[in-house]
Amino acid sequence: MLVAIAIEIAVAAYYFWRRQRTVLLLSFVANGLAGGALVLALRAALQQTGWLFVAIYLAGALLAHVADVVLRLSASRHAGGVPSAD
Repeated sequence: MLVAIAIEIAVAAYYFWRRQRTVLLLSFVANGLAGGALVLALRAALQQTGWLFVAIYLAGALLAHVADVVLRLSASRHAGGVPSAD
């Protein structure tokens, strides 16, 4: 599963890089990292490796998800979708 996520990120990264859409590229990578961390948390839970590993992977997924949301909001603001507080 992690290999499939990595291939998907690589293909999308190439696509966004060719079109010079760096914010979308970073957002997509953060989204992929969140998904990968959730897969690792599920694996740790199913293998009963302990709550600490599950918690670490879930915390990593949360950080990646927050980064993704911030990047998307930033892109939306610069595109004129949300008025800035300036």
